[in-house]
Amino acid sequence: MTAHRKQRIAYVNHTGKVSGAEKILLSMLRGLDRTRFEPVVLCPAEGNLRQMVEAEGIPCAFVPTLNARFTWRPSELLRYMVSVFRVMLAMRDQIARANPDFVHANSVRAGIVATLATIGTSRPVVWHVHDNLPRHPLSGVIRLLAYASKRTRIVAVSRATAEAFSGSVPFKDRIQVIHNGIDLSRFPLKGGKAPLKDELGISQRGFLVCAVGQICYRKGLRDLLEAFSQIYDDAPEVHLAIVGKPVFPHEEAYRDELVAMAIAAGIADRAHFAGERNDISAVMQSTDLLVLNSLEEPFGLVLVEAMSCGTPVLATRVGGIPEIVTDGESGWLIDRGDTSALASKLLELSRDPASLDRVAQFARESVCPRFSIERFLADLHMFYERLSKLPCTEQIVQAPVVFAGPHDPQGDQHV
Repeated sequence: MTAHRKQRIAYVNHTGKVSGAEKILLSMLRGLDRTRFEPVVLCPAEGNLRQMVEAEGIPCAFVPTLNARFTWRPSELLRYMVSVFRVMLAMRDQIARANPDFVHANSVRAGIVATLATIGTSRPVVWHVHDNLPRHPLSGVIRLLAYASKRTRIVAVSRATAEAFSGSVPFKDRIQVIHNGIDLSRFPLKGGKAPLKDELGISQRGFLVCAVGQICYRKGLRDLLEAFSQIYDDAPEVHLAIVGKPVFPHEEAYRDELVAMAIAAGIADRAHFAGERNDISAVMQSTDLLVLNSLEEPFGLVLVEAMSCGTPVLATRVGGIPEIVTDGESGWLIDRGDTSALASKLLELSRDPASLDRVAQFARESVCPRFSIERFLADLHMFYERLSKLPCTEQIVQAPVVFAGPHDPQGDQHV
């Protein structure tokens, strides 16, 4: 590899749907130094990730959707293994066509397939770990696969995620923490009216608690509704808004259960399901307290978005959250699953504007700069520079990028 040419990076995503990890991928692509790096993306054609990547002027090749989840059922496990094999073959072909210096897999699942697809090559494969591995026999197999391939490097979104991924396997300097970052300018300090309150029919003097993000079990939304029902009569000025939607079909039933629960508890008039929003900054500026009641949370970028707007946060003491929030200083932390403590803290904070202002100011001034997009991209570029110095990358000779997707069997390039 000559020093003057750009390094080509193949970014691999196992799904075409956009949720938290895909938003980070898009941030990486937008902020990538194109004078030094040349990105290409491999992802399924289904979903809107493809269009969003191509809108950035980045070539996109297609691989099948990876249908693989942790399961104890042998029949489903076999079906998932067939999906892994099918995606691996397609990915091997597309990686050969793209001929990258290294592969950046944007999830553990993508990392597994990318590592298998590049067996017999010298290309480094980066596993970007956005989620914690569950307790499952397959987790040990996944760790050993990552460890056994000396080409593998791990980027974890938090120290907690790095520890959960490593387990007892000595990855040492092959694993690095790069905290996620946001464009702080997109989340300016709140001021003036709260548009979401007007939209939901809430008085500007009312106290709005918001949960923002994907609607799924691990976000602890059932416990949040239960805690809200406990303070409902004692805090008539408090409203709850759940902002977001299920990303995957199996999560839609959970959302329906939440709606039914609010109705059955008699709190539906002040428990609002606001759906997916494209104006998260406006949502944060309308929020008096952001709650992230996760049962597990690898990082929690929504906390930084709230802090940037001057919105105080209350979250559970799980995963990477304590790496962002210091209890009583930059926000408040409670134990997961402690519905009584959550209810008590909601009621307490709704009546203590001085504490809310003090903590919000400290978080904005002292915490947010550590999680800026500029810091994230600087860390990422530094990581890439170190990766480029690995001896195995020197054997790669680039060729023009020519992709074959499902709609172009002759190999026409998608741009």
